[in-house]
Amino acid sequence: MIINNSIKAIIIDKTRLLAVQMKSDDGKEYYTLPGGKQRPDELMLDALKREVKEETGFDIEPKSLLFIREGFNNESQHHRIEFMFICETVGEPDESALKFDDNQVGVKWLNIDNITHEELHPTELRGVIKRHFLGKRNDIYLGQMEN
Repeated sequence: MIINNSIKAIIIDKTRLLAVQMKSDDGKEYYTLPGGKQRPDELMLDALKREVKEETGFDIEPKSLLFIREGFNNESQHHRIEFMFICETVGEPDESALKFDDNQVGVKWLNIDNITHEELHPTELRGVIKRHFLGKRNDIYLGQMEN
């Protein structure tokens, strides 16, 4: 089994969460957190900064690790560990740096007051992000991913 690290950013500006806007093959829109795979030759925070810049155009400053979750894909023999960091944007987005992922159609600020009703995936993150925004405690280790 191959272990892959995935590094994600939780970027909150006042009452908004920065999300990557995606479109599935059947045309449905949904959102994910910016970030992605760590390369073998990259430090974790360097990977986070690179991925967020490519997907959103923003330079970021990681502030703290919010939580970790992990899961297995038995078909592909992969074990993925996701590290979610609270980050702040630095300056304005640089659109010339954008390198959208497959199925990415844009970037959008989501209203955190409505986050539990947004198509943010994985869905279990909606409650965790909302609790963090409200100043409530979350476990750092969220366990095995459901989706």
